Amino acid sequence: MAGRSIRYVSLVVGALVLGVAACAPASPSASSGAAGSGNGPQPTASVQAGQRKVLNLGLNTILDGFSVAASSTTQGGGLSYIEIHSQALFTADKTSGRPIPRLLAEQPSIENGGLKVTDDGKMIATYKLRPDVQWADGQPFTTDDLLFTFRFTQDPLMPFIDRAPTALMESASAPDASTFVISYRQPYYLADALGLRAFWPLPAHLLQSAYETDVVQNKDAKAFLQRPYWNTDYVHVGPFKLTQFSPGEDTIFDAVPNYFLGRPKVDRIVVKQYPDVSAELAAILSGAVDLGPDNALQVEQGVDLKQQWDQNGGGHVYFATGTTRFLSFQFDSTVPNYQPAIQDQRVRQALYEGLDRDAIADAVSAGIPDRAANELLPSDNPLYSYVKGAFKEQYPYDQNRAIATFESAGWRRAGSGMLANAAGAPLSIEVRTQGDLAPGATAAADMWKRIGVDSQPYIAPAELTRDANFRQQFPGVELTARGSEDSILTRLECIEQPTPQNHFAGNNRGHWCNQDYERLVTQYRTSLQESGQGQAIKQIQDLVVEQLPLLPVYVAVDVLYARKGVTAFQDDFAGGADSGRIYGTFSRNAHEWDIVS
Repeated sequence: MAGRSIRYVSLVVGALVLGVAACAPASPSASSGAAGSGNGPQPTASVQAGQRKVLNLGLNTILDGFSVAASSTTQGGGLSYIEIHSQALFTADKTSGRPIPRLLAEQPSIENGGLKVTDDGKMIATYKLRPDVQWADGQPFTTDDLLFTFRFTQDPLMPFIDRAPTALMESASAPDASTFVISYRQPYYLADALGLRAFWPLPAHLLQSAYETDVVQNKDAKAFLQRPYWNTDYVHVGPFKLTQFSPGEDTIFDAVPNYFLGRPKVDRIVVKQYPDVSAELAAILSGAVDLGPDNALQVEQGVDLKQQWDQNGGGHVYFATGTTRFLSFQFDSTVPNYQPAIQDQRVRQALYEGLDRDAIADAVSAGIPDRAANELLPSDNPLYSYVKGAFKEQYPYDQNRAIATFESAGWRRAGSGMLANAAGAPLSIEVRTQGDLAPGATAAADMWKRIGVDSQPYIAPAELTRDANFRQQFPGVELTARGSEDSILTRLECIEQPTPQNHFAGNNRGHWCNQDYERLVTQYRTSLQESGQGQAIKQIQDLVVEQLPLLPVYVAVDVLYARKGVTAFQDDFAGGADSGRIYGTFSRNAHEWDIVS
């Protein structure tokens, strides 16, 4: 399947690694140089003989659990650091970003027989397990765990961030303790790239009995997901194991001596949680935080940090290609305060024509150029040539053209300059978003006001950002993101619509459902060659350009950092990805992170 898996290539701006590393004797908070100032030279991570090596990792969120199935925390780095404590069947290669086996002994392929397309159009994937993997409690990792995981992922009561990959799985079997077989309903282009977002292995010896009682017998999924395993008692096969879980404070992970890729080079990672990004930046500058994954700092703070560290040698900052930010329309007319005007494609088109995407991108990217989004895929995607520029070509920014399109839909500017229909009712559009997307939402609302739309931004309170039911009830337009690379496709899939049955966990919060789109996405995912994928993604984008269920606006800039003396990200940044890709985060090689003098 050469050339089939989507590869992430990050944009590096400026210096390589930004290292905030701290070295503590026994306490995780006793980082070396913790009293540093933001004005002078920053503390350099170092370690003396006999000291424990401790890294303090910063997140701009509060942790509430340790699984895609149990945790709602996806913002502020909440899913970016996960490979320090958990591992999947696959992760990403150091520099190329291609999928490589992690819990498996070999990479399955058509050539070696690990992937087979059957005469009836299905695909059989055979996964050979490494013989040396153990859970953090010392129990062996076997196919019993994967069989239980498969059953878990097939349960409609369980909430997942990415349900599409497991929806393609028809059955699973285990001929022996080290061979796991999945039968897919169709050929699947990422069958050899199942990361934690797609297939999060679970320990059967710790969870299966509880699952039988809570879910199978009592039909109480909530009780199962509230068990201590998902927070204080979490156990996995990563290089670091949980030893203290403290939401909003210090969550501590200690090195696993028998980690199958070798004992980690540092002894402890302390995950510090900052709900306010300014507090996180202050902690970095004071020396209390040593490194951070993508999404933990906003681009403005990243640029400021880079300027300071370039001057004083305090560390290195990475800027990577992040997720595509887009405006999504609501198509569920039953949500409270629904705004029916957006059902008209001409209204959606006029809104897009009245949106200066270049200006918004410049404003939110802190001077980093060329961040406007005019296609479904980012510019570093291998299939970019198939989709390049289509939205801008069809709907260039033009206020006069936007006003004319509104008029064709029955909306004309009154004496006040505001748009109204024949009955005199104004065109009102709410732009809802959260957190660091607020500037983009405010800019979009202001631009629409200039062409007569009664538009207001609504920045959801932090306490509501984890309320899945609330988030899927936006009445008009939502500025949001959806994973990296081609993950944006899941935002429009019928199966991804939030419902009470899936605890409102689906990604398709706009509730748009189109059978032609479903057919084309299936065609895309069953294409095992890049040319077939390219042709399919072009047809998908052509349909979205015509229908406009969402409007690409800009590509975010992801920020990673590590203090001087920390080796994290030095040699594997180019192959990593933000947590939106289903495999291979920037934390995948945490066992190699080190503190050097």
